[in-house]
Amino acid sequence: MRIYRRWFWLGIVLLFVGGALLALGAVLDESQAPDAVAVSAAPVVAEPATGASMESALALELGSGISATVITPTTKTPDALDSTSSLFEDLSCDISTGIDHGSCARGWPAERLSPLRGRILVGLYGTPMGPGLGILGTTSPTHTVTLAREQADAYQELLTDTAVIPFFHMVTTIADPLPGGDGDYNHRVPTATIQLWIDVARAHGLMVVLDIQPAHGSLPVELEYMTPFLKQRGVHLAVDPEFMMPSGIIPGERLGSMDGASVNLVQAWLTERAWESGERKLLIIHQFDDLMFEGKERIESYRLVELIWDADGFGGPPAKIADHLQYAEEPGFEYGGFKLFYDYDVPLMTPAEVLCLQPRPVFVVYQ
Repeated sequence: MRIYRRWFWLGIVLLFVGGALLALGAVLDESQAPDAVAVSAAPVVAEPATGASMESALALELGSGISATVITPTTKTPDALDSTSSLFEDLSCDISTGIDHGSCARGWPAERLSPLRGRILVGLYGTPMGPGLGILGTTSPTHTVTLAREQADAYQELLTDTAVIPFFHMVTTIADPLPGGDGDYNHRVPTATIQLWIDVARAHGLMVVLDIQPAHGSLPVELEYMTPFLKQRGVHLAVDPEFMMPSGIIPGERLGSMDGASVNLVQAWLTERAWESGERKLLIIHQFDDLMFEGKERIESYRLVELIWDADGFGGPPAKIADHLQYAEEPGFEYGGFKLFYDYDVPLMTPAEVLCLQPRPVFVVYQ
């Protein structure tokens, strides 16, 4: 019997401790960094921060004289795009560009190109709020770029015909054991913090995956919070069924679950974000136990959404590989993903071993 256990409560404790330490550090450094972005205490549904304050924070974070730039729409037409185009180039096909959906359908980049075309994605998992959920959040955004590139390079050395793209995998809606004022048992990373990490990733050519753990929150409400970010090119979405909790259950007490109808809801929402951003969107679903999902036969295929099934959980390679093979044979599977745990996988699979898996994962994330 395969048993995966996350150290949920330890992670939550470390997360809150890390957040407190980060807050203390911010107070101590305030006099030295007057232009830092102000992070709101309570999350609100708002557009990501822009303008001088965000540019100043990004310039400070980059720290090497690189100025922050605001990405604006280009005049390049969809037909001019090729497979070498930038991950973040603005190629919007929404109404504001004057290009209608009918014209886009005949030659829009998302019809021809995918973020996965000729690529494997290798990245780091965690939350910007601090340590506890993974390596991302244990150090500054720019240092995390270095760590992500180093891990991606270990795969690139083995591949000659595939580009390995590093990425940040940020948990932005985080399940916790406290109900909070709204009783949804989750808290959110503030929008300014999310946008800062996206901007740093963009400046260094990384992709971004935003991960939601809804707990008792409404899935449409949590998706709405993500809207300003998923409209941006190079930003994608993950959902964690482990933390989609049934009524009356506190996150961490037992596994949550998701169903095929919910996946279709998310894909339909992502389709709109694909039209707005001018790229296909990735949807990553984490799973490590059969109890976490039901109704895969009801999952539909959405042309502008690439669905990745991530074999999650920590432990020895045999159980994790068995999950990967099982999910590949089940309904709804399009692409395979694979999660590795630096501290809890014994032994930790090597990049060569991961690349030997069939089907070969297109998405590899380290926690």
